[in-house]
Amino acid sequence: MQLVIKPQHDIAWPTLASTPWPKARHDAQCTGRSSYAGPQLGRVKASVHLNSWGGEDPAVGPDSVFYVVSDTSLFAVTFNSNILWKAPLKAYVPNDNDPLIGSNGIIYVGSSGVMSAFRPDGSLLWQTNVDGEVYLKACGIGLDGNIYLCTSNASLYAIDRSGNIVWHRSAPGGQIMWGDVMTLSFSPDGSRFYLGGNTATQSLYVLNTSGIVVRTDSLGAPQYGAISIDNDGNVFSYFGGNLVSISDSGKVRWRIQSNENYNVTIDPNGNVGYLSDGNLVSVDNNGQERWRVFVQPLDFYTHLVCDAQGTVYTETSADYKNYDVQAISDKGKLLWTLSVPAYLKYGGPSLTREGYLLLPLYGPGIPEPPQLYIIE
Repeated sequence: MQLVIKPQHDIAWPTLASTPWPKARHDAQCTGRSSYAGPQLGRVKASVHLNSWGGEDPAVGPDSVFYVVSDTSLFAVTFNSNILWKAPLKAYVPNDNDPLIGSNGIIYVGSSGVMSAFRPDGSLLWQTNVDGEVYLKACGIGLDGNIYLCTSNASLYAIDRSGNIVWHRSAPGGQIMWGDVMTLSFSPDGSRFYLGGNTATQSLYVLNTSGIVVRTDSLGAPQYGAISIDNDGNVFSYFGGNLVSISDSGKVRWRIQSNENYNVTIDPNGNVGYLSDGNLVSVDNNGQERWRVFVQPLDFYTHLVCDAQGTVYTETSADYKNYDVQAISDKGKLLWTLSVPAYLKYGGPSLTREGYLLLPLYGPGIPEPPQLYIIE
């Protein structure tokens, strides 16, 4: 068997901040791939106590500062765990949001019925009302600078960088696979974006930046979790119990039976890492298995990331009391394991230029507030 190598590079996206990790899943294609080396030691450098609920994928800004949402606040934190400021969000329920940083340095955050923009000092720039809860994995910034998002009421919005609504439409058929792990992901040329559908026949929507559906893919099951896209425009995502790759034109390239996962990561050689049945599995771009490594069998509600060397970082649990954070090399070698006390997680990790992994976790018990670990 000859494995396929398809070298990948960061797609230029001048409307996103030029920082190591400006949004959930790193980039507009949601690859989960960093341009820098990840943590080498597998130990906790510092931790940050957050509010009573929340702690989603942090966005990394310039000057060794990152932004994370917890409960009804947006935090700005240094890599030494110093909280620089905390800005209130208009939210009526605990938020499961992720900050997104634009090229102008503005931090965009969704909440209950509101999309907000904050300056880097934490002051509010604008707020725009929308018709439901916003989850920022289901939000992206286009090459035109507009913020695109969907809400819990199955509505789609485009909002410009001044906070004005450019357009507002109902989701295709009034249905969308909306939720905490959903993403809004752009094609490499920025002309289209992808959203998951929630029926077997309307499994994946491809829309232009005017919000018009240009294609609907029928893949036999609703879409789950993140939608990741490589440099050639190939799509990788979950539909029912299958990990499926779809070409730029909508043709199914391959399908792999898998269980209990919500996203993949695409490494620098185009290989795809995913979790299934207590294993981290790596396949090449054509879906041929390269290797598999045992990880803990519980809580695959996770977000894999990889670094510039193709090292994959994952966090799973054996008992919902501790989580094993693991680094697994491009060759399938376990590099290190770090066990940290926690009972749950919703957010995923982010990687920094300095080689840190930022990981929000709940716990170690239900009364305790969530913590964000800075791992080196």
